[in-house]
Amino acid sequence: MKDLSRAATAQLRPILLAGALAASLGSATSGQTAAPHDTAAPAPMGQVERRITPNDIMGLTGVHDPQIAPDGTRVLYVTQPRLATGAPEHSEIWIAAHDRASPPVRLTQGTWKEGSPRWSPDGTAIAYISNRKASDDPSGTATRQVWIVRPGREEPRPLTRFADGVRSFAWAPDGQSLAVLARAPREDTAHPIQEVDAPGVPVDLWIQDLASGAVRRIAVKGRTLSDVSWSPDGTRIAVRAAATSGLNDRFYHSELRVLDVASGASLRTLRESAYSGASWSPDSRKVAFTAPAQGTIGIDAFVADVASGRVRKVGAELDGTIRQIVWSGEADTLLARAVVHTRQQIVRIDARTGRASPHLPFEGRITDFSVAADGQIALAASTPERPADIWIHADARLAALTDLNPQVRGIALGTVEEVQWTSQRDGQTIYGVLVLPPDHVPGSPRKTVVLAHGGPHEAWATAWQGSWIDWAQLLASHGYAVVLPNPRGSAGQGNAYARGVISGWGTRDYQDLTDGVDMLVARGIADPAHLGIGGWSYGGFLSAWAVTHDRRFRTAVIGAAPTDPLTLALATDTPDFVTAYFGLPPEAIARMDRSAPLRALDKVEVPVLVLHGEEDVRVPLAQGLAFYRGLRLLGKPASMVSYPGEPHRIGGADHQRDIQERVLAWFDAHL
Repeated sequence: MKDLSRAATAQLRPILLAGALAASLGSATSGQTAAPHDTAAPAPMGQVERRITPNDIMGLTGVHDPQIAPDGTRVLYVTQPRLATGAPEHSEIWIAAHDRASPPVRLTQGTWKEGSPRWSPDGTAIAYISNRKASDDPSGTATRQVWIVRPGREEPRPLTRFADGVRSFAWAPDGQSLAVLARAPREDTAHPIQEVDAPGVPVDLWIQDLASGAVRRIAVKGRTLSDVSWSPDGTRIAVRAAATSGLNDRFYHSELRVLDVASGASLRTLRESAYSGASWSPDSRKVAFTAPAQGTIGIDAFVADVASGRVRKVGAELDGTIRQIVWSGEADTLLARAVVHTRQQIVRIDARTGRASPHLPFEGRITDFSVAADGQIALAASTPERPADIWIHADARLAALTDLNPQVRGIALGTVEEVQWTSQRDGQTIYGVLVLPPDHVPGSPRKTVVLAHGGPHEAWATAWQGSWIDWAQLLASHGYAVVLPNPRGSAGQGNAYARGVISGWGTRDYQDLTDGVDMLVARGIADPAHLGIGGWSYGGFLSAWAVTHDRRFRTAVIGAAPTDPLTLALATDTPDFVTAYFGLPPEAIARMDRSAPLRALDKVEVPVLVLHGEEDVRVPLAQGLAFYRGLRLLGKPASMVSYPGEPHRIGGADHQRDIQERVLAWFDAHL
C-alpha cells in the first residue's frame, strides 16, 4: 500500500499543473451553463502570489455526494458555499458529462437547500430532496420533500407531501416507486416539553407509488429507521433501526434489519449494531456494511448472507481504516473508501476471500464516491493544492470533472507532505502531515504549530488543509511550519492502533505527538523556542493536555475541547463514546480524572485561547468554560470566545471567519 501515493502523485501532477479543466463552470437554470464558481482568475504570469486569508478560505466552494449515472455518462453532485460546513444555508445540484465534452450544468435553481440527488434506474429522471416550497402547498412552511426532474423533458415537481419532511429515500429497482423515510403525521405542531431520551415520534418507512401518488406505511414497532437501501430484485429493503432518533442510539445502537417489501415484515436482523446502511450485491443475496469494532472503538467491514444471516469480516488485513464500502458491478467485488496512513484511497475487496488490494490510489482526501455498472467511479475529493472537486476514474485513468476553486492558483500555498517518525515508547511508526511555508529554506528552523485532529478516531490527510476548522494552510502561508500528527487513537492504521488510547487519553497519543515534534526539531524544521499547539474537539483536548502536562509549548488554542471526561460522559449527547474509552462511573472515575486537563490547571504557565459554541451538545459549553474560569481564578493568562447558537461544528459564516482570524492573530501575538 505504501507505493500507492507515489503512483497517484505521478498521475495527478500533470492534471494539477494544467488546472484540469479549461472550461468555466457556472450557475444556470436547467439546461443552461454559466460561471459562478470562477470567482477569481488565476494569477497572471509573473505576478507575485499572495498569502491566503480567512476571506479566501471563506470563499471556497465545497462539494459532496457524487452520483454517477447508471450508464456512466454523467455525474450528479452537490455544491455549497464554504468548506466543512455541516448545515449550509443553501446548496445546489449540478450535472457533469464524464467525458468533459461540455461544461457542467446547474440542475436546480434558486436559493434553497437541495441535495441527495439520485438517478432513476433507467437514468432518465433524477429525484432529490429540497426545502423549496411547492407552489400548490397550502401549508405555511417549507419542509424537506422529494422532488423529481427529467432534464430536457420536464421541470422539477414535488413527489412527497410529508408534514414533517423527508429524511432520505431510495428508488425502487423498477423505477415505479420510492422507499421514503419520514415521520407519520401528528396532530401537535408545537414543540412540547420533551422527556430526555424519550423515543419521540419514530421515522417510518413509506412506499410511494409514482404514478398514483399512493403511500403505504411500513413501521417497525419500537424502532426509528435510517439508511434505506432496496435489494436489486425489488423484494426486500434494508434499514438501520434504533430505539430513538438520538445520535447516541443512531450511531452506536442501530440494528441492520432486512424487511419484506410486500408484507412489511422484519425478515432478519443481520447485525445488532451497524455504522452504515447496506450495499446489496447484484444478485440480491448478500449485503456489505460497516460496523463498530471491538468495544465500539474502530471500524470493521462485513459481508452478510441475507438468507442464512451468516456474517463475516472483510478487509481485516488492510493497514488502514475502511470508512465506506459498496458493491461494484461485479458479483464478487467490493470497493471501499479507506484511510491508509495519511491518504484516502479506494481499495478493491474480494468478497469471497475478504482480501483487499489497491484499486484507485489518490494523493488527497476522498469524502465520498459512487460506482457505475461498468466500473467507472465518481469521487468527491481534495488534493494538497486543490480544495474540493469531482473526479472520474475510468479505464485506469483519473481526471477532474470540475474546477470549483480556481482562485487558489493565485495564492501562495504551503507545501504538503507525509512525514513519519518512530515512537520512543515502543518503536511504533507514527504518520503525520507536514505543511511548510511557501518560502521555507531547508535548515532554517521556523515557528511551528502542532494541530491535533478531532475524534480521536480521525486522521489528517495529505490533502487540502484550509477551512474554518483546518488552519494549516492559513498558518503556513503566514510563515509557520505546521505539523498534523496522527497519533495512537487515530484512523489509518487499523483497529488496534485506534484502541491505543483506551483508559488513557493524553498518554500514548500525546507522546506520539511530541515524538513528532522532536523529529522536526532534529531535522532543523521546528524552532524549539517557538512552539504552539491547537485543535478542535479531541484536538482541543490534546492542546489542553499539552499546556497542563508539558512546558515546551508557548501557547495553545483550545477549541470545543473535552476537558473533563467524567462530566462529559454525563452530559454529552453521545455518552457511549466516552465510556467506550474509560468504562462506566463510578468504577472509571479515577481513570477519567487522570485524563482530565481540568484537574491540572495549576500547571498551566502560558496564555491560552478557548473557543466554544454555546449550543454544543457533543462537548457542552461547560467543558470549555470550566477550563477558562479555572485558569482565571488561578490568575493564569486566558481568553475565551463563545459563539451564540452554534453547535459542535460551527456553521455561521461570521463565526467561521472570526475563528480563523483569532487563531492567526493569537499565534502571531504569542509565538
